[in-house]
Amino acid sequence: MNYLKQLTFGALLIISCAATVSAQDSPGAFSAPMFPGNSNDKETAPQNASDPAQPFMDQGRDLMINTKFSESKEALRTAIRISPMNPQLWALYDEAVAGEYVERKRKEKISPVIERDISPTFSIDRIDSYIELGTLYVVGSLKNVSAETRQKITLIARLFDENKKELRRETGVLRNTERGLYPNESSLFEIPFRNPPPGGKSFRVEVESYE
Repeated sequence: MNYLKQLTFGALLIISCAATVSAQDSPGAFSAPMFPGNSNDKETAPQNASDPAQPFMDQGRDLMINTKFSESKEALRTAIRISPMNPQLWALYDEAVAGEYVERKRKEKISPVIERDISPTFSIDRIDSYIELGTLYVVGSLKNVSAETRQKITLIARLFDENKKELRRETGVLRNTERGLYPNESSLFEIPFRNPPPGGKSFRVEVESYE
């Protein structure tokens, strides 16, 4: 009886081993990895985190290409605060600073702008005119309102018609031309128009030069 049991157990063991070998030899038996999380496939490997300063650096470069140097500097400043040890960022920032300077100088050359404090040198008062013996005289008083003595002062008077078209101009000097005009000092002037052109309706007086 024990002999029959041993024969039966041996037969079952042979059948089980045959089935295992058949399953291993079948196609696709190991098509899927046992641990897919450990795969070395590049497509499934996690990507490295990007540099947080990169978007600001790209923005600064694009703004620089469009000659918006001031805005480019702001974007690059933000990038430098995030990544202060990046030499490429500092090089781009220096380029933006140089570009802004060149652009500003170019604009100043095309349309210069001069800004300064209001500090007048002279004040012209008591303007009048009269005609005597065929000569028109433009007279008035000039005051030195600056803090320094002014010398060799020359004035110019322009005569205009009713349409503000200039008809003629004449020059004149102050009566005390020897020593100049001291600060806060006034002096009379007289500018003659001999044989003035017809149609004159108005005039204007200004300081042409001084030392």
